[in-house]
Amino acid sequence: MRSHGGRGTRVAAALSLVVFLVTAWAWPVAAGPFFSARGPGSYTPASWADVSRHVTYSGRALLTPRPAPAATPQPAPAPSPTPAASPAPRAGAVLTAQEQRMLELINMERSRVGLPALQVDPVLVGLARLKSEDMVANGYFGHISPTYGSPFAMMDRAGVKYRYAGENLAGAPTVEMAHRALMNSPGHRANILNPHFTHVGIGIARGGPYGYMYTQMFTGQ
Repeated sequence: MRSHGGRGTRVAAALSLVVFLVTAWAWPVAAGPFFSARGPGSYTPASWADVSRHVTYSGRALLTPRPAPAATPQPAPAPSPTPAASPAPRAGAVLTAQEQRMLELINMERSRVGLPALQVDPVLVGLARLKSEDMVANGYFGHISPTYGSPFAMMDRAGVKYRYAGENLAGAPTVEMAHRALMNSPGHRANILNPHFTHVGIGIARGGPYGYMYTQMFTGQ
């Protein structure tokens, strides 16, 4: 009986060591590819991974205004004051050195497979920075922000027009490590090499458990 108990203790200790090693190597991380398609009136979320998160909308239908019915003649209304213009959404017109480096790495990958380079969208840059800063400030790592909701809700509120859209998230000490983690994940890689995407915004914030948080927001018409 003592011999059996000793063997059980050794097995438990070995399993604990395996769990520790697996946990210890789960870094850096890419917050995962999330792929979904949206047509009129539908929203289908795709895969969520535990340490890797990416999201994509494909096939989002842009709404076209219906033709207005013929107007019935009415007396001319009294002139009213012209309303003030709405403020433009926050834009990050200039990339930081880290963000520029990540853009270069993305476009190098696209060039290798014959895809055109992504162009920087200043509004997406501003949104991506907000998302990375929000993850640091609120201590989470995922696509649904407690402050802003989904990345697509953020784009919609900022007036971004798109037919395809996606988001990649990563946490790592350096841009190069974050990029490698993203490219080693099939879902994130698919977003980076998506032929439908034409524009990108990159936002990097210092802080969090990995050193820096990275957000990539993609759109295409």
